[in-house]
Amino acid sequence: MVIRSSDDAPPPPRSGLNFRRLLATLLDRAAPFLFVAALMSAAFAGGMYVHKEKVFPYSLFRDAWKTGLSLYRMHVSGQPDPHERRSVDVPPGRMEAHRFEFIGADALAGPILVPGRARAFSEYCPGAIGCLAVEYAGRGEVVHAWPYRPDEIANAPAIADFPYEMVPGFRFSRHAHPEGISRYANGDLLVVFKYLHYAFPSAGGVARIDRDGRVLWYRRDYSHHVPHLADGDVALVPSMRIGEGPIQVPRQTRRAGAWTLDCRRPYLDFVHVIDGEGRLLEEISVFDALAESRYGPLLRNANPCDPTHLNFV
Repeated sequence: MVIRSSDDAPPPPRSGLNFRRLLATLLDRAAPFLFVAALMSAAFAGGMYVHKEKVFPYSLFRDAWKTGLSLYRMHVSGQPDPHERRSVDVPPGRMEAHRFEFIGADALAGPILVPGRARAFSEYCPGAIGCLAVEYAGRGEVVHAWPYRPDEIANAPAIADFPYEMVPGFRFSRHAHPEGISRYANGDLLVVFKYLHYAFPSAGGVARIDRDGRVLWYRRDYSHHVPHLADGDVALVPSMRIGEGPIQVPRQTRRAGAWTLDCRRPYLDFVHVIDGEGRLLEEISVFDALAESRYGPLLRNANPCDPTHLNFV
């Protein structure tokens, strides 16, 4: 006969759930979901950091988004530019009707120069896609019109040729228009162009156009807005460079230190002094002049990517 002690007795059967085994089973099944959630959280956190600090690959995604959106607008949506729509929807002749209203005067005191564009004032420039500009006098009649031939301007040898970033499908004749004009004494026009939506930067350079609409020279630089003719044929033209940010701006006060214009590629305005042949005589930095003056603190509240936004000189 064998006598078995209580220590040698088999353990009693367990009742209910095995929580350890259940937890292990749940963790095994949830592991793929937890892994994916961790990856998504890490990607989200990394994306927030890249966007806030504007570090690599922020510029690649930003440029890809802008290019894709522009391509969609140009080739998929079929919607014209808002600027083009205003010209297309106005029948020929209607743009000039009722432009002047005389109050207490019999005629214009002097000639008025009005910028045009593609499909504008087309009855006055039948041999071109529109008028570059028209001149009014007297009771509002057109006394001269400059034909607009953008293809000749775009194909003319450029005195300066700055680099541009353009969406595939960009055309000067479709996506550029005159922004500012000024007239030389002999009737030539000094014309600054602007690119619409599909180029970086949007400044389209400056050209001299004769009375028949022929391009005499073209500076494909970053000229923008309104030019001004000074003495003789010397012109003052707003222009700019693309800077590399962020930019540290000194305080120029008793308190030491600086603040930051946090933009990766800011517009930095200049004044270009050019002669009648389009040659650059002098370049004056508007941004540096302001930053180094006692008015520098005004830049603290400026748009960091376009701090001075020069329109005319």
